[in-house]
Amino acid sequence: MPKRNCIQRAGWKLQTGKPAEALSANYRLDCDFGTAVVTCWEKGGSEPIYVCESHAKQLGPSREHSPEARILTTEAEQRKKPIEREERTPTLEIAVAKPNDVPLPQTAGGSEARILTEEAVQTKKPIAGMERTPTPEIAAAKPNAAPLTEGVQNAVEPKAGRVTTDASARSRTRDLTFGNPAKAMVDEAIWNLAAGDYEVYRTALQQGKSAREAAQAAGGQLAVIHQKIGDYTLKLEAVLSEAKATINVGEALDKPLEQATLEIIGNEALSDSEKDAVVQQLGAIQEWVKQGLQEEMMALQANQIILRIGERLNWGGSTEVPEELKAVYRTLNGNLKNAICAADPKAQNLQERLINLYAAKSEVDRELMITRELTQASR
Repeated sequence: MPKRNCIQRAGWKLQTGKPAEALSANYRLDCDFGTAVVTCWEKGGSEPIYVCESHAKQLGPSREHSPEARILTTEAEQRKKPIEREERTPTLEIAVAKPNDVPLPQTAGGSEARILTEEAVQTKKPIAGMERTPTPEIAAAKPNAAPLTEGVQNAVEPKAGRVTTDASARSRTRDLTFGNPAKAMVDEAIWNLAAGDYEVYRTALQQGKSAREAAQAAGGQLAVIHQKIGDYTLKLEAVLSEAKATINVGEALDKPLEQATLEIIGNEALSDSEKDAVVQQLGAIQEWVKQGLQEEMMALQANQIILRIGERLNWGGSTEVPEELKAVYRTLNGNLKNAICAADPKAQNLQERLINLYAAKSEVDRELMITRELTQASR
């Protein structure tokens, strides 16, 4: 990555043929001033640049559209993620004659940049499918945003209205990132117990009893799991409360979210309104996980975030969270687990057992719910 000449945050997006656009604070981008992309933009390139307010004034408003060019390096192309390389339409690269045999600009790594004309780049086809209205969550964040296309809507829209009571549809593979229920059943020696009485459990909850009290009344695996969750929670919190090492919030939480934002902004398959919708969701996740945190957090606080993420992701079970956002949660979950292990290695086994028990609870709840629905349907 070339060294940037400006350390300020970008507040404006400049692009040839378009007016300057103020950026949302959620983007958290560095100013591009001094990089190759700015040089390309000044020559009429189509790639947008993101600059701070002072450099936006210095560079001036976006000029009229002209023959477009963009700067690519072989090294940068090779570093692209496989999914990005697959999604992009292959381009026909035509070398532009160098006026007066002037050398092409060099990148930080010494590789020669290749300048491509707009005519040499095949335009990418829009995502197929009819347009759909944004979800209430997105619409609330961006009331004037354009409707999302089918492909992107499926990626960012919670699947409201698609819940089914069919047992086969619900028995999808669990995401073991957020806990392994089978391992919990073996480790805690509860695999051979009956699941428990769901009707008793449900009735107890309706009567105002706590989840643990209701589980005890239901008996079976449900009762043991709730009991052990309480036991392991106390043990883990006791260990983590003694950990003195702190965890950097920027590295564990901000950095992966900013990286995800950059990937969305750079995704050529998405329109600006679609990018805004996903970026708004990433900003909401960032605000949610950082509630009450400063620059550093304790291991106990990191564990609480892991539990909140696990709850939101239903401990790897069926959930309405879009797949693309699940990947972000996985990264956050992994960062926090690693940070806790580094802060106090003794916590690793306790944390694994606790998370596996939560996943087992989710699985038992699911099985009991399916059994109840099938029983009612057969009457």
